[in-house]
Amino acid sequence: KNMTKYDTFNNKYDKNAENMTNKYDKFSEKYDIKYDIENIKYDSSIENMTTKYDKIFAIGECGFDLFTDEYKSTFAEQNELWNAQLELAIKYDKPIIVHCRKGMCHIFESIEKLKKIKAVIFHSFSGSVTEAISLRKKGVNAFFSFGKPILNGNKNAIQCVKSLPIDWLLLETDSPYQTLKGEVFTPPTDILKVYAQFVKLRKDENEIISNQNGILKESSILNQLNQIFTEENFNLINSISENFCKLIN
Repeated sequence: KNMTKYDTFNNKYDKNAENMTNKYDKFSEKYDIKYDIENIKYDSSIENMTTKYDKIFAIGECGFDLFTDEYKSTFAEQNELWNAQLELAIKYDKPIIVHCRKGMCHIFESIEKLKKIKAVIFHSFSGSVTEAISLRKKGVNAFFSFGKPILNGNKNAIQCVKSLPIDWLLLETDSPYQTLKGEVFTPPTDILKVYAQFVKLRKDENEIISNQNGILKESSILNQLNQIFTEENFNLINSISENFCKLIN
């Protein structure tokens, strides 16, 4: 689980995140450059955070969001932030977590910098199998994470999960976001649905996990765990865990 420790846009240090990461070894920290379209800026204090707190795992989310005309109008600022974060990742040998919507061409423009970064993790990767393979072939240590889009029939996401080498893959929920039709929010327990669908896709089963609204009850969680984490599925599921462990060690 990633904890955002420092909110650079509001210039606010998240003490709760520090407490969680100090208490639980399996929590890792990352930091975001927060901005809105009215006030995009780079705050150099994040470099101080990087050097002062050795538990910071990754820099991100960073990247490009060009999904709307309003977002497109801030491309220059987004590009400036992107390059600043890439430089920090290279300087301090940190992975980055990439958020990219309608901006993959600009990711490829940064190949030379990305090749120098410890790991490039694409959050909710929206690209194609061809683009994922191309990034790897060009020397980028890229990992591709998928969440609930593989539950709602997203063709790119499903094909990537079915086709890409398993040691390139990660899974997520993006809780509380990425809701399916009829949902108000995504609970963390939906990772069970994502894992179940991942297993089915890797085993070439076309069944889509049915959508269940709301937070799963404890009994339902246990039932799903028993169904998913079987001896037969162990190697598939363990591969995802091993990929994440490689990134944080």
